[in-house]
Amino acid sequence: MANYEYVQGIFDCASSILTIGSNKAFKIAEDLSVMDSDERLTKLTTWARQRSLITANGVIAEI
Repeated sequence: MANYEYVQGIFDCASSILTIGSNKAFKIAEDLSVMDSDERLTKLTTWARQRSLITANGVIAEI
């Protein structure tokens, strides 16, 4: 059986705002612009999963 991942959050690089679902938004204080995109998304996805903001199959996307 295939493992599927679903986008459950969007990170806006310009404003450093992470939006999860339609009712949760977080201003990220840490300067993530020094990281490459894959590192940044892994860090944000892990952070959101640890706080049960997204499911185990959920991921954060970037705009």
